[in-house]
Amino acid sequence: MTEDGLSMDKKALRDSYRFSEEFLAGDLFITDDLVQNVEHYIANKKEGTGFPQSVASGDPTSSGMMLWTRVDPDQEAGFTTEEIESKGMSLFEKEVIEQGKFVMFQLSTDNNFDSVALTGFAPIWKNCDNVVRIDLNNFLESDKTYYYRFITKSGLLSKTGRCKTLPDKGYRPATIGYISCQDYKNGYFNVLSCLADEEMDFFLHLGDYVYESLKKERHHVREIAVPGGTHKAFTLADYRELYKVYRSDPDLQKLHQNHAMVAVWDDHEFADNTYYPAIAPDHSFEPDRKRRHAASQAWLEYMPSRVTYDPAQSPDDALKIYRTLKIGDLANIYMTDERLFRSAPMGGPKQLSGADEKKEIEKRSMLGKEQREWFLDELSTSKSLWNIWGNSVQITPFKVSKRYLNLDAWDGFTYERDIIANKIFEKKIKNLIALTGDFHTFEASYLQTDYTPGAEGKKFGVELMVGSVTSLNPHEHIQHPTQKFLGRLKNVSGSMPVAPAVELVSEITPDKGKENKRVRNITFRTLEKVMKRYNPWITLLDGTSHGYAVLELNETKAVWRAYAVKTIETPSTDKSLLFQCEIPNGKVEINVTYARGIKKDVTELSLFISAVGTLLFALRKLDKSANKNQNKKGTKQERLQ
Repeated sequence: MTEDGLSMDKKALRDSYRFSEEFLAGDLFITDDLVQNVEHYIANKKEGTGFPQSVASGDPTSSGMMLWTRVDPDQEAGFTTEEIESKGMSLFEKEVIEQGKFVMFQLSTDNNFDSVALTGFAPIWKNCDNVVRIDLNNFLESDKTYYYRFITKSGLLSKTGRCKTLPDKGYRPATIGYISCQDYKNGYFNVLSCLADEEMDFFLHLGDYVYESLKKERHHVREIAVPGGTHKAFTLADYRELYKVYRSDPDLQKLHQNHAMVAVWDDHEFADNTYYPAIAPDHSFEPDRKRRHAASQAWLEYMPSRVTYDPAQSPDDALKIYRTLKIGDLANIYMTDERLFRSAPMGGPKQLSGADEKKEIEKRSMLGKEQREWFLDELSTSKSLWNIWGNSVQITPFKVSKRYLNLDAWDGFTYERDIIANKIFEKKIKNLIALTGDFHTFEASYLQTDYTPGAEGKKFGVELMVGSVTSLNPHEHIQHPTQKFLGRLKNVSGSMPVAPAVELVSEITPDKGKENKRVRNITFRTLEKVMKRYNPWITLLDGTSHGYAVLELNETKAVWRAYAVKTIETPSTDKSLLFQCEIPNGKVEINVTYARGIKKDVTELSLFISAVGTLLFALRKLDKSANKNQNKKGTKQERLQ
């Protein structure tokens, strides 16, 4: 046994998957006033040279911001982690700074930097992909716009970024943008360019910032190759390559340069439909901590996010990305991690047998006990006017008959969903709005304590779902044949229940959906009736568009606007308003003021495309699982591809 009571095996496991605490903290830097007579770095290169991934900011507070950049290692070398950690504060001696391997960062309240508010020096982390990570919390003034840039000893100059600190008190109106699901291969990031032009305080990224799957499909417009040469990312070098390519995109760079980001991951930052402990079910049903650590390391290197890390805990529990942001007295933003601690899906034959026994359901969790208790405590003690939940996957049910269609969402965790709903209702927590991603669909729905037909569960909040940036939406799934999916609906361990899928297809098409042409010709009236009967809590629905959403908060109401871009197949900035609705302060109401050319209702066309497309979207997820051999032989064969 070791001194801390761990067995040698457990200690070795823990030590094998460490992250650098100093790097994550972002506090290894020195401001200009604390180092005497050091010469400032002078830019002598064209703006942007040597910074291939540009700049980014994130996790704003009333007194600071996370700042991020990456320097081209071929143009400016960094310190090794060992060098940084061994030198301590001696790293910031005048002679060391003047040798290089640092960036000088500057912040100003004007974009010409005529008046510099803060100057400092921070090391370039060679072992963290030559990244710079700085946490300026407690260094800036509240409720102010800042411009920032980086300069190296060799004269490299980054592009200029812009960010806003948050108010420390009061009810100053705030605007939050949010997005999810940006598959680089599927299309151009036109959505991100449009969001970059919005006037807002910051934006949320609700997950699937990168996609680990790289297999070429006919509908792809761009390609990515990773160093390992595989169809999926497996190694740290692979995952880093994903972020480097994504962050080289001009539209994503524009968004990060204009606004701070608050991000959590979903599944594709690691592996499709991942769950605890470090399972990548589309590849192996055994924990793959090495791959999970690589994926997390790359995410931490490239995300300007303030996280909690306890190296004394097991590698499965040491890292926590869930956190709260506060916008004065106006709003609290609760960002939850819905992948790292979740239970295995209720998959395959169990779904057919209806084996959702009470004890099985009760032990299943999306958040894990510790995170759930944190979330409920944060809500219960909140004194903010608005409570905003940054939530990755759909909360409200998506039902067919009396059964759930997507068990990868909160439908697969009904007991925990009920615990949260009942606690919020009992505590009389007001003005709860869940901002959701993942399902590549725009929706506005009511959160209820009970969704059973006839039970008339009490409404306690609103869920506002955003469609995808580029990832296939339900409408695009219609373009893919359904026969091969329906032919594999048996004896698989996927997140989608088999019986409801077959039942829906049977109900809405005479030949049980074996021909895509039949599905396309379903009458609008029939689908509208099916959708409204099974999911009456959904007020607005569109599965045909790619876009983003913006939430405006003030003392009297919240205003939600959803925007759709014209295309993702070619670069374009054409967009249009898709939905607009208002949620009054103190009331659980969705007052629709605009819905794609009509008011107060959802078009039959949207219902038609969304219903069928969402079904096919779920069927494709199931098909992925059906194609994976669960034995180790199959796993090895795939890795060798």
